[in-house]
Amino acid sequence: MKFTKYRIFNKQRMILIGLSLLGMFFFWIFDSGFFEATIGFDKNAIDMTPERAPEVQKRLLSQILTFDRYMDTMGYATTIMLVLLFSTVVLFYKEKNGLFAFRYVRGESQRKVILSTIFSHALINAVLYYLIYIIYTSVGYLFIGNTMSYVPRNIFDGIFGEGFSKRLPYLYYLVQGLPSFFIGTFVYTVTVCAVALFFRKAYQAIICMMSYYWGLQIVLEFLRCTFMGPNLAWIVGTFEPIHLYGFYGYVYHNPSAGTVLQTMSSLIVPIIVSIVLLVITFRKEEKLYE
Repeated sequence: MKFTKYRIFNKQRMILIGLSLLGMFFFWIFDSGFFEATIGFDKNAIDMTPERAPEVQKRLLSQILTFDRYMDTMGYATTIMLVLLFSTVVLFYKEKNGLFAFRYVRGESQRKVILSTIFSHALINAVLYYLIYIIYTSVGYLFIGNTMSYVPRNIFDGIFGEGFSKRLPYLYYLVQGLPSFFIGTFVYTVTVCAVALFFRKAYQAIICMMSYYWGLQIVLEFLRCTFMGPNLAWIVGTFEPIHLYGFYGYVYHNPSAGTVLQTMSSLIVPIIVSIVLLVITFRKEEKLYE
């Protein structure tokens, strides 16, 4: 129990989680145009007059301060969050280079030690990252309110009924965060830990994961835009890593539970990679004892 608390409330993890939450707000402030429309608003611009300035500023803010625009987290999730999420592998390295040997001496099998550690870190990350997503969503809904622009978001209509995002926007966005901020975080944590088993330094695993993520994204995007027709391009597009964080931007024809599962197609590759790496690790250990 004490060890679990240590894993959860570890100072490094809390710093990374805190930076992730702050990163969400700062990313929105600068990416949405909020900064330019407030602090950075130039009332003395050439095409601006003292009479027009307040009206123009008010119009800009009315376009920016909508709940759906506030909840557009794809840019943050594929940059700041990704780096900080992969950086939590540092905590896995601490156990790998210290506590693993101690647990082996106590008679625990290598497979049990590695799998229990990886899944513990993955679950902790998944819960904490979804928690900061809930905090971010709640703050936005509290201050911005139900100010949705007319953009159809029907991905979950097959489960919760037509017009779900319009009827219950707050609940809609909480559900929307599950595939990316909970399930996606769990899977990518498992993968980065599995990759870490093959590197001596944490930064090497982080660079490897970032290279995989954006390398696969660039390759698949190039192939689908250059060589594929619309139907095949759409299917391949669901396997792009970025799709997990941007699936809400599409309008789906007859959405169903299967449509929701399709949003997580991009996790198939990292799941396969994780399994292969873990199998290789366990077989290496078995050969050592033969």
